[in-house]
Amino acid sequence: MTIEYTSLADQLIAYLVNDRSNTSGKSSSLNTSILLNADLFGKEGTIITANYGFEGYMGIPGMTGTDQASQDIAFANNVSWQDLGGNTTMNQRAYTSAISTDTVQATYDVDIEKLDNIPVVFSFPLLPTTVNPTDFRITRNDGVVVTPVIASFLPNAEYNERQTVVITGEFGNRGIPGTEGAIYPVSVSTVLDSTPLEMIGEDGLMSAVGITVDSQNPYVVGNGPKMVTAKLNRFSDLGEGAPLWLVTNQNNSGSDLYGEQALFRLRIYTSAGFSPDGIASILPTDYQKFFLVKAEDSSGNIIELVETGVDYEISGFGSIRVEGLADLSLAQPTYDNTYIEDHDNYYDIILSGDEEAINQIKTVELPSSGDYSVVYNPGGPGNNPSSNPEGPFTVPSTPHQVNVDNDINHVSNVSYVEVDGAVMRNPYTGQPIGENMGVAVKDLASGYEIYQYLDPDGKVFYASFSASTDLVTDLTDELTSPTPINFIDARELTQGESFTVSGSYSREAAFNSEMGFYRILNESGAVLDPLTGTEINPTEAGYAEVALSESNRLSTSGSTLAAENFTTKSFAFSIFGGELYAPFLKVDFGDFGNGGEEIYFPFAGANSDKLDHVTNFGANVIGFEDLNGGGDRDFDDIILRFSIT
Repeated sequence: MTIEYTSLADQLIAYLVNDRSNTSGKSSSLNTSILLNADLFGKEGTIITANYGFEGYMGIPGMTGTDQASQDIAFANNVSWQDLGGNTTMNQRAYTSAISTDTVQATYDVDIEKLDNIPVVFSFPLLPTTVNPTDFRITRNDGVVVTPVIASFLPNAEYNERQTVVITGEFGNRGIPGTEGAIYPVSVSTVLDSTPLEMIGEDGLMSAVGITVDSQNPYVVGNGPKMVTAKLNRFSDLGEGAPLWLVTNQNNSGSDLYGEQALFRLRIYTSAGFSPDGIASILPTDYQKFFLVKAEDSSGNIIELVETGVDYEISGFGSIRVEGLADLSLAQPTYDNTYIEDHDNYYDIILSGDEEAINQIKTVELPSSGDYSVVYNPGGPGNNPSSNPEGPFTVPSTPHQVNVDNDINHVSNVSYVEVDGAVMRNPYTGQPIGENMGVAVKDLASGYEIYQYLDPDGKVFYASFSASTDLVTDLTDELTSPTPINFIDARELTQGESFTVSGSYSREAAFNSEMGFYRILNESGAVLDPLTGTEINPTEAGYAEVALSESNRLSTSGSTLAAENFTTKSFAFSIFGGELYAPFLKVDFGDFGNGGEEIYFPFAGANSDKLDHVTNFGANVIGFEDLNGGGDRDFDDIILRFSIT
């Protein structure tokens, strides 16, 4: 066992044990703030691919079993079905990669029929508590822009995964681009919503809003599933596992299958789940059927690692042995076509041998020709295409290889776990604020460490990166062109239902102030006059009085914010769905100048100096300038970061 836990890890272990015990069967159970030793694929946080996955497989009415009736329903809905020969199983996943309406409802809590999937493959893991369908927009070739109805980590559920989100919606049909009536996605974007999407990199949290990537069509030859990157590390089982209801995610790691021979892990990250035919599972014994790893010896010769269980000599460096594949499902004495893997976007090639030789691994290939089999995504034809309905079904892989990212000496992985709920964040940078209490977890093989932190409100969290101090942000540059802010926008949330606005705010200003919020009718800032029933715009007389009237000003507990100078505070207050709120800042100048108070709105026309006093610093991040006439225009006097849950 190479993982060392100190007493500071006690709360982390208890939190993970509780999370692992979840047997709900709900996709939402994965939206907890747990990332443990999750891979960073590359140096930049982005979307690698977001290709159209397959059409019409999410929610097949009446397809509830494994019998002939269910097969007939599958065929009637243009879904392929597997021939298991003489084998049988009660698990429907062995027969088809489509799922029934009942299963969709039970797992995702939505009622849908025959919708489509897109795996959105990020380079960095996502903060699970920020993942929602409203984070994504899909633009189709017919100009229609679609918001998904589902955004789920399934099947990428393990604590060291969670870089890929599978979205479900009405994305198109199976028509080939260029043919009449074909509808398909052309791009996928991440957009701002009430809980802005975030990813976590080596240095901490970062926004994942505002990324767009083209979407390829899986029914076009050449667009089959691909390896997108490959990352080489010393093997560690830190972060392996998921809630217990996910059976295939249990005990499937390299050490579970190969014991002490699991010394190194070459993790293959893919554009979609791989399958030999679109339904069947890849087996732990299938390395030489699909993959080919290549190393380079001291003379520059390429050594192909063709088979498992063979010691390949890498001249000048030692030897390498491929043990087999992992991160699939439980080890079994034998395997047949009833074996069901997790079908996620990760395949681990487990290696043993001399480290110097391992360091000579250069590429991994998916030959997909000759003696090597192709792979399909889960929309493929199955093993008995002649019996299928008309299709078409997704196309197979084509030959390709990727360079191996040798991460043995760096360990580009990240951990972040909030055991007491959301912690205080620096409102400008978005980084969690906390005092480092010491090392909680250490991987003795790699030196990777996770620290326990305590935030200013006494909440415990764990991170592999350095948390922020409680020093407030002091910006020194003058901002000449403020940008429009994000309002507290609950218009798309259920009318009349209560929601929580929470976050943090900081003060770096000599003058006392308080921030509040008021109801606006639109992004232009119009407010409703409670006496006349007319709209008052920011440039009109009486705007301030109407905006801050009892009928417009938010007065729920905690909705007036004030802080001492050079401090950061957390906040939470309630609002109702269906509403739109803007902030205002009331500044008390005391004995400075002419003294008195000044109120600033996020609309220049409503301010006494007719200048902008707010700016946007990011997704749901607002900065205020508190001096009349523009002051030093650094907009850091008050900085607010919020989300709506």
